[in-house]
Amino acid sequence: MTSDGKRSMPQDAASSKRRKGPPPKQRINIDAGDAGIFVTCDMGREGKCKAEVLDILSEILEKSEEKPPNEEDEDSDDGDIEAQIQRELAGMQPVKDKTKKRPVEVTRLEMPCGAFFVSYDGATVQVLFARIDSSVDPVELVHRLCTEAQDNPQTKRSRYIKRMTPVVSIRKTLSVELEPFIKEMLRPHFHSGGGPKKFAIRPTIRGNNKFKRDDLIKTIAEIVGPEHSVDLTNYDLTILVEVSQNLMGMSVVQSDYDKLKRYNLAEIYDPSPKGV
Repeated sequence: MTSDGKRSMPQDAASSKRRKGPPPKQRINIDAGDAGIFVTCDMGREGKCKAEVLDILSEILEKSEEKPPNEEDEDSDDGDIEAQIQRELAGMQPVKDKTKKRPVEVTRLEMPCGAFFVSYDGATVQVLFARIDSSVDPVELVHRLCTEAQDNPQTKRSRYIKRMTPVVSIRKTLSVELEPFIKEMLRPHFHSGGGPKKFAIRPTIRGNNKFKRDDLIKTIAEIVGPEHSVDLTNYDLTILVEVSQNLMGMSVVQSDYDKLKRYNLAEIYDPSPKGV
């Protein structure tokens, strides 16, 4: 009780009152060398979009990890039932590995107050980044998702995801050595044997003043080399470049990129009328 006769608030109650409100948002650190997928959605839908991304990508990765039953186990002697039961019980035990990262982690790219991202069609969008485990190919993952969506449009798995841009490696724009990075990304596709290829370059720059679209295209084309030719419609490969704030990522995708609506799930499920 205080000197003026009023009962003081217990310390635990006071600290509990201060803790009221939503818990602080946890954000992942995106580091150079990370692989993942840039995802756009409508402003105000980022929470629901994040949940969709986690759900869909985790489901695909889990299916990829499923192993077919071992035929030898099916033909084993019935006398080995006890050993089989022990294996099943061992498989049911949770494996705790606090050092292992989750296969998919999603974070939102923050913009300064009052600023926003603009998509290719002029709409304001929010950008998320889904970091995936280094053992997973983000290009293959996105291609599989978009192909399944195009083959089965009636089974709509997403309401909020728009464009998905896979990147096989991230760099920080303030410290990136641009030409070595581009060469590293292009080498497996253009400089590792094989005949000449037709290619297109699709850069997207958001919230960054360091890189200019035309300069970026010119630099990439020069590194690809004169033995390959630019073809924006009948290309063999498309070079994707995503620059969002201080992050830069690249990947090379196949010839069905435009057929798959440039990996825009919303367009695959609900195509815009032609001419709009």
